[in-house]
Amino acid sequence: METYPSKNIAIAWVEKGSLARNLFLSLGFAIVTALSAQIRIVIPISPVPITGQTFVVLLAGLVLGSTFGTVSMLMYLFIGMSGLPFFSAGVAGLAILKSPTIGYIVGFFLAAYAIGQFANRPIIGILLGSLIIYSCGVAGLILILNTSLQNAITIGVIPFLIGDFIKSFLAIALAYKLK
Repeated sequence: METYPSKNIAIAWVEKGSLARNLFLSLGFAIVTALSAQIRIVIPISPVPITGQTFVVLLAGLVLGSTFGTVSMLMYLFIGMSGLPFFSAGVAGLAILKSPTIGYIVGFFLAAYAIGQFANRPIIGILLGSLIIYSCGVAGLILILNTSLQNAITIGVIPFLIGDFIKSFLAIALAYKLK
């Protein structure tokens, strides 16, 4: 488990918890991620909708730390791939592997890890985590849609910047409230 010179946001209470409790919290975050995926706003210029998932990913990294934040996002991915309608628009199973959103979903567990590693400096952690999500998302768009890097950034990053800035601010504020 992570140990930092000065305890940050909510890591201290995760460190004090049992493995069973922390796995249960991870499952809870996976379920909340699935629920937030159903809140979607379709953008005409992008095959990727605006959802609440990135907010939950940021919060998972900040609150659960790198280990259990990552576990929560891996649970989200694997439970959805097993057939439960966890993904946006109720997509379930291996169909997600052909979706333009697969890159973002892969980026979720990588981002949760990075954010957890920098949870004592949440702004840096969230910037790094967001960069990871966008990078994986753009790579996924390039592979699935067979499009250019410029187009992938135009449809997969630019429309989401303002909303993700707001989600980042809210995630930091909520994580401090949970402390």
